Amino acid sequence: MINLLPPDYAMRIRFGRRNSILRNWIVGALAAIGGLLVIIAGGWLYLNQQSSDLQRNLEITNAQLQAQNITQVQKDATAITGDIKVINSLFSNEVRFSNLIQDIGRVMPPGTVLSSLSLSKVSGAIDLSAGAKDYSSAAQIAVNLNDASNGLFSKVDIISINCGNDSSTQYKCNSTFRALFSTKAQQNYLSVPAQDKKP
Repeated sequence: MINLLPPDYAMRIRFGRRNSILRNWIVGALAAIGGLLVIIAGGWLYLNQQSSDLQRNLEITNAQLQAQNITQVQKDATAITGDIKVINSLFSNEVRFSNLIQDIGRVMPPGTVLSSLSLSKVSGAIDLSAGAKDYSSAAQIAVNLNDASNGLFSKVDIISINCGNDSSTQYKCNSTFRALFSTKAQQNYLSVPAQDKKP
């Protein structure tokens, strides 16, 4: 095929086509750069919003924990753990309460009555509650329980003695004691752990 176009005109057509292709490439590159800028800006805004939301949620959670008094909950959990240890001790060392109550009843002074017994968190100790007609009778309970001749307790502490004016009850004083088992009493009232028992 013979090209009959003048050389200058043919060159202008060739360069016009190249300019058109180059212009398309430049427009495409600018569009791609614009798209990348939009994506980067959108990502930055999204991450910034997510960070703000997480910070807000963290502050709300901290406020809720403070409102729920998490420190007190931890203290309560520690106290419950201590109670569980006492319960485990009770199960591993059977306390013969029936014999113990009878022996304590024998040393109770006149004008007093044993109200309750409970294991103390102090190892080898027991808490006793008793009713008494007056202060002297309540104090005499501690003296009688602490008497070495009965072999029950090596030490008895008076926790509290409270006397009221309630005329409907014979025992107007409520008293609480903490008693530490003597060595002899531990042998008499505390069984060896179940795994140590022989068939």
